[in-house]
Amino acid sequence: MAEIQPLRGVLYDSNRVRPQEVLTQPYDKITPAMQAAYEQRSPYNLIRIELGRDLPGDDGAQNKYTRAASLYQQWLTEGILRRTAQPALYWLEQRFAPPGQTGTLTRHALIARVRLHRWEEGVILPHEHTLAKPKADRLALLRATRSQQGPIFMLYPNSLPAPAVGEPLFDFVDDFNVATRMWEITEPAVIASIQRALQPQTLYVADGHHRYETALAYRDEAGTEASRYVMAALVDMNDPGLIILPTHRAVGNLTGFDAGKFLHRLAMHFAVDACADLPATLTAMQSREHAIGMFVGGRFAVLTPRDVRAFAPLFQTKPALWDQLDVGLLHVAILEALLGIDEARLRDETHVTYWREPELACNEVQAGRAQLAFFLKPTPIRAVQAVADARSRMPQKSTDFYPKFLSGLVIYELQ
Repeated sequence: MAEIQPLRGVLYDSNRVRPQEVLTQPYDKITPAMQAAYEQRSPYNLIRIELGRDLPGDDGAQNKYTRAASLYQQWLTEGILRRTAQPALYWLEQRFAPPGQTGTLTRHALIARVRLHRWEEGVILPHEHTLAKPKADRLALLRATRSQQGPIFMLYPNSLPAPAVGEPLFDFVDDFNVATRMWEITEPAVIASIQRALQPQTLYVADGHHRYETALAYRDEAGTEASRYVMAALVDMNDPGLIILPTHRAVGNLTGFDAGKFLHRLAMHFAVDACADLPATLTAMQSREHAIGMFVGGRFAVLTPRDVRAFAPLFQTKPALWDQLDVGLLHVAILEALLGIDEARLRDETHVTYWREPELACNEVQAGRAQLAFFLKPTPIRAVQAVADARSRMPQKSTDFYPKFLSGLVIYELQ
């Protein structure tokens, strides 16, 4: 059963700094340009801890991780960061306009500490695979700072009542134009009711698989009571503001690629319907099942399988339910079967780049940095749940939950 507990958080003192000047996007979403902008924004911006820079002369005794640990303690001493007086849950509201859509949505989350469980225990389930390099980086930062700067993004399937709240601790707009408010919940009766509602539920990791597995590794070596938990932002699967964006693919570095021969082989398995431009392609995809957009040779098209069942032999050695996912069909029936880009080559990241904006994937092709691009529809939230329940994993970059949870809203100490 899931164990949800309040945490004694560390917060930025909003009387000393403005949240929008010191909080950051999660580490894996920060580009070099964003890092530079965060560094310019404030000397107390969390980027200096969350994603430090390597410097000449760094070694095991002096490096970006030791500098992060020193800064963390310095900011506590200066009062820029403050430990809260008592454990609390935190209720978060995000108001935002999804990219490429009109109107404003609102999403709510509960920030708490959640007892860690290994995947095989079935209490908390993943839906994507992880890579070794990001986990090594995050583990080094955990060891140095002994704190978690941002929450894991988790989902729960059954709704719970929104708690009554008063004045928010924070109320600001971030660098992605997301309006964020956060409240502290300390009333024992309210906390107990939330714990009872979440205890019987299975939790699902939406974002933060690397950080979750890092937390497991740190728990096993640290052995402290606090390290048995991970800070998470828990979101109701039924929340109308729960948005998953598609991640599009640009494909390049293909030796001897011939667009005509590729299209001929593709047409044996997919209906290839020409479209006038990118907007027409994206529109046509919405009304079709298993529709994949494509840009190659200066032309746009929508691909739909002639018979999904015919692909069954290709999926015999693949994880469960991949044949029901658009991203699974793309990776297995097109990238691997027709272009020779298997899972090993995907991990090497030499052929495929990933883009939230379809226009940028097109630009890669038009600029000659890629040979073709593919466009996907968002993965439905229930497909995420089904894959996790089947103890399967999706291909990488199958989901892009938007918006992200900022690092630094609450810091959780693992000592």
